[in-house]
Amino acid sequence: MKSSNKRWLAGAMASSLLLTVLAGCGSSNSNENAGSNNSAKSDNTASTDQTNAASSNNTAADNKPAEKKLLKFWTSSPEIAKADAPGVKAIRDKFGVDVEFVPTGGEGFKEKVNLMISSGDIPDWMKEPSFTDYDKYLQQGIIAAIPQELIEQNMPKYVEWLKRFLGDDPFKYVRRDGKIYALPVIWDIGIDGLDLGFREDWMKKVGVTKTPETIDEMEDLLTKFRNDDPDGNGKKDTYGMTASGENIESMFSSVFGAFDSYPNIFREKDGKVVRGEIEPGAKQALEVLNRWYKKGIIDPEFVVNKGNNVEDKVLTDKVGAIEYYWWSFLPGTAFLGGEQWYDKLKAKHPDFNFAITGGVKGPDGKYGISQYNPAYASGVVFGKQLADDQDKMVKYMQVFEASQFEPDIYEKLNFGEKDQQWKLGDKGTVEYLGAFTDEKERQKLGLGSYSMSGSFNDYDFQTSYTSDASLRKLAQDTRAKGTRNIDILAPFNKPVYNETQDKLKQYTTQSFIDFITGRKSLNDFDSFVAEWKSMGGDKVMEEAQQVYDTNLKK
Repeated sequence: MKSSNKRWLAGAMASSLLLTVLAGCGSSNSNENAGSNNSAKSDNTASTDQTNAASSNNTAADNKPAEKKLLKFWTSSPEIAKADAPGVKAIRDKFGVDVEFVPTGGEGFKEKVNLMISSGDIPDWMKEPSFTDYDKYLQQGIIAAIPQELIEQNMPKYVEWLKRFLGDDPFKYVRRDGKIYALPVIWDIGIDGLDLGFREDWMKKVGVTKTPETIDEMEDLLTKFRNDDPDGNGKKDTYGMTASGENIESMFSSVFGAFDSYPNIFREKDGKVVRGEIEPGAKQALEVLNRWYKKGIIDPEFVVNKGNNVEDKVLTDKVGAIEYYWWSFLPGTAFLGGEQWYDKLKAKHPDFNFAITGGVKGPDGKYGISQYNPAYASGVVFGKQLADDQDKMVKYMQVFEASQFEPDIYEKLNFGEKDQQWKLGDKGTVEYLGAFTDEKERQKLGLGSYSMSGSFNDYDFQTSYTSDASLRKLAQDTRAKGTRNIDILAPFNKPVYNETQDKLKQYTTQSFIDFITGRKSLNDFDSFVAEWKSMGGDKVMEEAQQVYDTNLKK
C-alpha cells in the first residue's frame, strides 16, 4: 500500500502485526538421480557380476529418499528469521522441505530483484509487484501462470479469506487472458476501515442522546458542539468537525456519502463508470459544507491540516466529530493493541466514549464513507521456472497457507511452542513465559511477528491473539458499520489516468476547498466540471469505461 494512501495509519496501528518477509529466490534443488540410474542400466553387455552390481546400485538409488525441495524466503530481519526456529522447524517437518532465509539488503530490494531478473536469475517468487509491474512481468514472460485449481486445493483458507472481501471471484484483479499469474494480496481492513465518530460525552453535555442518523441531525449536533461549550471551559473554542485538506478522498467523506458522491474514486452506477467529484451530488454536499463553514461549525484550519494536526485536535478536545479508522475509536485491546485515541481520551475523561456510525443519511437515504480497494498490489508471483516445477510451486503455496491461516504453524512462527514460550492468558491474549517475556530472548529463538510470505494478513484471525476476548464482539460490530465504497478500478492499469491524475486531483482539491470556504461561488460548479473534463478528465472517463467493460462488466 502506498504511504500516501495510509491516511495516518502509522499512528493508528500502534504496533505492526508483521515483519515484512519478501520473496523467495534461487534455483531448484531437484532430484537428479535419473542420470546415475541410466548409466547403471546402460551396460547390458557386462558380466553377470557387473550386472548384479548395477542392479544392486539401482535398487539403492530407487530406495533413497527423494531430495527435499529447497524453499527460499527473503527477510528484512535476519536476526529473527532463523531456519531452526520452532515455526520454521514445524514447516520443514510438515511439508518435507528445506528452508533458507536470504537477507533483502534493505530498501534496495526492488532494484536487487530487477538486477536478478535482468541477469536471468529469476527468483522463485516475488512479493506484491504493483499492478503496473505485474503487467510488465507478464509481457516480459518472466512469471508463471498459476492454475486456479492448485490454489483452491492447497490454499482453501486463503481463498475463503479473499472471497470475504473480493466476492465470489477473488482472482478478478489478477486474471489476464483467462489465466491467473498472482496469488492476490489484500489489505482487508482497508475496505471497511473508516467510520464516523462523535464524542458521546460531549453529546450528553449538550443534551443529545441519539447518535445522528441523518445529515440534518448531524448538523444540529455539530452546531451544539460549537456553541454550547461541550468541554465546559466557558470558552467558545470547540468545533463540530475537522478534516485534512490534503486528501480529497477523506475530506468530509461522510457528507459526500450522504449524497452518494465520493470524490476521486471510480464507481459504477447502472453499468456506467462515474467519478464523484463531477456528479451532481458533489455540488449538494459542497452546499452543506459551505453552510457549515459559514456557521463556524467546521474547523477553519482544515484547509492546512495534516494528519498529525487532526490527531492533535481530537486529543486536545477541540473537535467533537471525526472520520477515522474505527479501531482508534475503541480501546487498543479490542483489536490491534497499543494505545489508541480512545485510551488517550479515556485517561483524561473517565466518562468519555465515542458514538460510532458508518455515515449519515442524505435526502435519498444514501450514506457511507470512501474506503480503500483492498487490492493494493497484485500479490505473490512465481518465476517462470516454476511452471515446470509445479511440485515446488505447490510447496510454496502450502507453506503460505499454513503460516498465515493455520493456528498451529502461525503460533509456532510468531510465539513459539505453547506452554513453553507462551500461553493464552485470562483475557484470551498471548502471554509470554519466563525468560521469553524479554523480546531479545524471543529473537534469539527466532520468534517474532513475521510470515513466510510477508503477505496475506487476515486481521480477524491475527488479532484473535492480541485482542481482549471480552472486546472482540465490540470490534466485530464496530467494523460491520463500515460501508464498502471503494475505487473499483484501482487495481487496473490506466495509462491515461496515470498521466492525468495528479493535476486533476490538485485541481479538484483546491476547487472544493474554495467552494467550502466561499472563495469560489457554487454557481461556478458547472464551470469546474467543464474545466475538469477539458484538463483530460473526459479522456480519463472514456478509458475508465473501457477498463470496466473489459474487466468487470458482467
